[in-house]
Amino acid sequence: MEQLRLVAALVSMLWMGASAAQVSTIDPSVLSSLSPEERQQLINGFGGGSDGSGGLSNQDQTLSNPRVVDSRSRDADQFERRPGSRNLDDAQTYDPAAGDWDESQGSRSTRYPLNGANGASSSGRSRGDDDFIGSMNPRSESRTPLQNPYEQPYRETHRNRSPQPFGYELFSGVPNTFAPATDIPIPADYVIGPGDNVRVQLFGNQNQTFTLLVSRDGTINFPKLGPIVTTGLRFDELQSMLEERVGREMIGTTASISLGRLRSIRVFVLGDVSRPGSYTVSSLSTMTHALFLSGGVSNVGSLRHVELKRAGRLVQTLDLYKFLLAGDSSSDLRLQPGDVVFVPPVGARVTVEGEVKRPAIYEIKQERSLSDVLALAGGQMASSDKTYVEVERIAAGSERTVLNFDAAKPADLRAAIQDGDVVRVRRVSRQISNEIKVTGYVKYPGTYPWSENRDLSTVLKQAGLKASDSDAEIYLPIGLLQRTDKTSGVREFIDFNLADYASDTPPSLLPLEPNDLVIVFSRADIAYMSSFEVEAALNGSRVTATNNCSALLELRQLVNSQRAARFLNVLSSESLVRTADSTRARLRCPDIFKEVPGALPALLDRGVGVYGEVLRPGLYPVAKGASLPLVLQAAAGPTAESDPKNVEYVSYEETVANGRARYQKIDLTNTDLQSYRISSGDTLNLRPIYLDQEVGSIRLMGEVKFPGTYGVVRGETLSQVLARAGGLTDNAYPYGAVFTRESARKAESASFKRAARDLQEAAVTAISTSNQSGDASSTAAFFDAVVKRLENATPVGRVVVQADPAMLKVRPEQDVIIEPGDVLMIPKRPTSVAVAGQVLNPGSLAFESGLSASDYIERAGGVAQAAKKSRAFIVFPDGSAKQLNISSWNFSRQDVPPGSLIIVPRDAAPLNKWMLSERLLSIFSNLAISAAALVTINNN
Repeated sequence: MEQLRLVAALVSMLWMGASAAQVSTIDPSVLSSLSPEERQQLINGFGGGSDGSGGLSNQDQTLSNPRVVDSRSRDADQFERRPGSRNLDDAQTYDPAAGDWDESQGSRSTRYPLNGANGASSSGRSRGDDDFIGSMNPRSESRTPLQNPYEQPYRETHRNRSPQPFGYELFSGVPNTFAPATDIPIPADYVIGPGDNVRVQLFGNQNQTFTLLVSRDGTINFPKLGPIVTTGLRFDELQSMLEERVGREMIGTTASISLGRLRSIRVFVLGDVSRPGSYTVSSLSTMTHALFLSGGVSNVGSLRHVELKRAGRLVQTLDLYKFLLAGDSSSDLRLQPGDVVFVPPVGARVTVEGEVKRPAIYEIKQERSLSDVLALAGGQMASSDKTYVEVERIAAGSERTVLNFDAAKPADLRAAIQDGDVVRVRRVSRQISNEIKVTGYVKYPGTYPWSENRDLSTVLKQAGLKASDSDAEIYLPIGLLQRTDKTSGVREFIDFNLADYASDTPPSLLPLEPNDLVIVFSRADIAYMSSFEVEAALNGSRVTATNNCSALLELRQLVNSQRAARFLNVLSSESLVRTADSTRARLRCPDIFKEVPGALPALLDRGVGVYGEVLRPGLYPVAKGASLPLVLQAAAGPTAESDPKNVEYVSYEETVANGRARYQKIDLTNTDLQSYRISSGDTLNLRPIYLDQEVGSIRLMGEVKFPGTYGVVRGETLSQVLARAGGLTDNAYPYGAVFTRESARKAESASFKRAARDLQEAAVTAISTSNQSGDASSTAAFFDAVVKRLENATPVGRVVVQADPAMLKVRPEQDVIIEPGDVLMIPKRPTSVAVAGQVLNPGSLAFESGLSASDYIERAGGVAQAAKKSRAFIVFPDGSAKQLNISSWNFSRQDVPPGSLIIVPRDAAPLNKWMLSERLLSIFSNLAISAAALVTINNN
């Protein structure tokens, strides 16, 4: 139907200019889209003013356009007459000076603006019926834009559209405004009649131009020749006659004969048309012009029996189908005054729908067979099923019946068609009966033809397996073949070893069947099997995939099933070898699992867990009956640290058969590994070999002969490491060795945090329950400072050890076993003793043999007033500490080795009321010991 709109537009533009029925005011919005030159040319052609308004009207037949007005009553701002133009409704006479013949019979229902000074048209040969071009008012009824059938497929164009009567859209775009063109050649067979203007141009001895009006008696008054009878003459006969008389009677003068303004005729358009009535049209108008002028054939009118009656006699029957379908306009006769164009009711109709080129409701005439009706509809499309054409028919006028025919059989094409039949041409099935699809990690995924000798290896070679590169890797241990079971019709998966069938010499031929789907996977597809989303779906947890993944919906259907338990068993085997703080990665769902959702459960069905000392531990699907070497290759093979004689293997089939799992050991050094067949659900765990050397080292600093980092052998002691380092130097002071260990550092850090937390809670409780509030705020600030100091303290992790090799030989039980990460710093022999805390002059004092702790305190100026002498203690160079008895009532002599630290703490009496003095003193002591160790390390 879209094509009919195009035909309607063309016909109305090419032919309707001849029927000057009415001209409405020009829409200014149209002028705005034109260039200034085009705009002025159009305005001048209508005889309008420069403001873009103007036009002519039809007084005799007013159509449905509300903008039609009488030209005699137009306002000056709507219509401005050109200088020298005449009102065509005024009585007119012949003016020899102007060279015009004017009508004196009063107004006419159809008027044309003059083209040029005298309004004459040029002569020329006949161009058939295309004599006038009508310009359509763009503000008339809107029409659907034409659709290019090559840009929009048939199915999209006609989807959800019921068939419409064919041909009536020819008149859906009929314009209600026409601007006639007067410079179109007149056909040679045009019959001259009253009202026509004959233009005569003389040249030679006389050079004059005359426009002669054919009077009502059929004569023209030719200057110097007198009246000449022209009625009934054709245009070419008139030309020959006048040229011959001028040449004979006006010696030396030659005439050129053409027609100017033509006469108008009155015709009737009756019957089933949109606007039946009387119309004044151009003398060049044909039957179709009259139909367009009347608004076209109505939906109940016939397009195949349009009658032309002249003086009560039928002179022509016009079949518009010939014009629409074959472009044949030979039956479209030219009208004469008083003609009647009559449209009878529509005849028998047949509906054609489905896979035809022009689905529509057709009026049938001589077409009485199925082939005739299909030809009316343009024939069947290539996508139609030619073996089945359905005909719905009303039988006996009371019920509907259905018949079917085979359009491929000539006998069925001759089947009779009746009025009211509905012919349906169905579309051939979309399913391809002989296709094989290949998808996944291949170079050319798509459809391949199936044949009897088609096998898997041949199709894989045509599809081209992608090679592994830095971006992606192909997975060769398994491929899947999805096939329809002939018994149940269910699509099932068949696995195969992709590496075997991709080789030049496959072990066997795997014949393919129609509609098989071959799937090739990449390692990225296989990695998704161990993702967080898959495990969550199997556990029944609601998880949102990073992108839409229909395969996860397939897995959720397996929740609480034995298959899901088997999958989770393999996945849980992997989790045993992962660290406690590790989690599964969230991965994007591969496209292959969105395209074929059932492939993910199929791969999990064939999954084997390979963990431990392999290069790529994980869950790997393999084909049925896969050998142990193939499974190990799927995990990229064992590592160098794996123990080939200590491989744990759990068979899922044996577990199901016996009701309990059993660990087996496999020796990979066995030469007959091909005999081991691995089944889905099995797990392999490659244990590492036993190594004495631990992962890590010890660092030796200070006074050793060869300081540096040394690897740790399992069970190695400190004396052995010192021996490897060449022993101690002569300046070494092993008694002041600082030995730190990572585990001790972590424990010390936890102790500081715990002490800070306990102190904070105890301080809050003590302050809140005490009735002394005078200095509570200052004391609380003090506690906050202590807590912050604990929280920010740097733990050292010092361990008191014996680092003197000579002593370790005598007392081997003190020889500690080394751990990875240990640090030993041997300082030089110190020459001072440090005194800190509540003394008058804290600092370092020169070491003197024989001096006691009290002596060093006295040398530091003695204790301060706030000192608590009974709580004084000494930190020895090896990190151990001891309380000093230096008070007058409890005194004992304490020798002090060089490098020691004597600390006299503050008297905690002001804090006794808070009952926290003991706890604070313990905290300060620990901080002091850590500080002493840091000082020793920094000094060395």
